[in-house]
Amino acid sequence: MADTQGLTFNKHTLSINIYSVSDVNIVYAGSPHRLSTGKLMRAKTAADEKRVPGFGSGTYITFAGPVDIAWKSQDGTEHSYALDLDEVFKDRKVLHTEDEVRFYKPEPVYGSAPTIIIELDDRTLNVYMFVIIRLEKDEMTREHTNHYTLAFTKKF
Repeated sequence: MADTQGLTFNKHTLSINIYSVSDVNIVYAGSPHRLSTGKLMRAKTAADEKRVPGFGSGTYITFAGPVDIAWKSQDGTEHSYALDLDEVFKDRKVLHTEDEVRFYKPEPVYGSAPTIIIELDDRTLNVYMFVIIRLEKDEMTREHTNHYTLAFTKKF
């Protein structure tokens, strides 16, 4: 996975976070995800920023087609969007800020695949990448670091 051009990925997991929305329907790789049917979700708080993903919907080959997203914003307006992850992650680079010299060479990405997080927050769609980078140990640092990076945003 590691090379002189940086880390790349060919598979990923998917996580979904929703705030101030209802009636969410997301379809990716033929797999439907229906969330918050008939119920408005709570607003996003500061504690939700850079939250480590909890639920993952499986591992996917990069990329398994568009992500079809439909939802209602807080005011009840219906929205839909076909998210093209191929366009968001054109070069398949793992998003991080770590010095690659310190990578744990046998497996620099913990779990071998980043998590792509789709976040709906009222009228905003965000896509983040969450990845745990494994490092060679030394006395000054732990052996891994978490990276949570915004890759795409769109307002509706």
